[in-house]
Amino acid sequence: MNTENNMVETPKLPEEIHYYLWNRIATLELRPGVKLSELGLAEQFNCSRIPVREAVRRLNIEGALESQPQRGSFVSKINLDKVRKVRYLREVLETRVVLDAFDAGLLDPLVPLLKGMINDQKTMISFNEMEKLTEADTLFHDFFYHLQHKEFVQEHTGRYDIHYIRARRFALGVERSDDQKYDDSINIVSQHERIADAIESHDRQALEDELKHHFRNINHTLEKVSANEEFKTLFES
Repeated sequence: MNTENNMVETPKLPEEIHYYLWNRIATLELRPGVKLSELGLAEQFNCSRIPVREAVRRLNIEGALESQPQRGSFVSKINLDKVRKVRYLREVLETRVVLDAFDAGLLDPLVPLLKGMINDQKTMISFNEMEKLTEADTLFHDFFYHLQHKEFVQEHTGRYDIHYIRARRFALGVERSDDQKYDDSINIVSQHERIADAIESHDRQALEDELKHHFRNINHTLEKVSANEEFKTLFES
């Protein structure tokens, strides 16, 4: 197919290709280490390689792709060092966000809502709805940022970091078929429950301790997953 013929290109085309690729990488539909075909993408979007290369350039900057001279562009492996750094920032920043809301007296009336969200998460695990659980986990944490309009903090807590996003999918069991995936998911939801219990009992120190323990959980899970023969080639230490 000659992509130079019958092409329809718009100023938004690089953004569309970027969005398409970023989502496929974030959901691990495109696995770490896979080589991209710029020609194939140009044919798929009926365009020249120019908008494809612009999208690839942006994805390189964001850490989703790695371009190698004479070899092409590859989906980046999950960098555990970057995940650990993002996790540290998330622990520090989100703990502060939640405690600020606690000190302002905003959390106590919301305990029934939080517990309802947790019960929904338990149901998702029982029905093996791990994709939904990932979304529910995100909503549970987003909830605290909205209380005092601190959404601006989230750009530093891994919400848009391609390495952390993919790592969370392993921590929540979405990408796994091993027996422990349910144990890890149940453990995460149990931690949510203890966070809600600490709020309900007005125990600030317990709340802080549970938050820190919760955010550090991903380190232990990823150590196990990245050592697994099935997944170790997807990770870069």
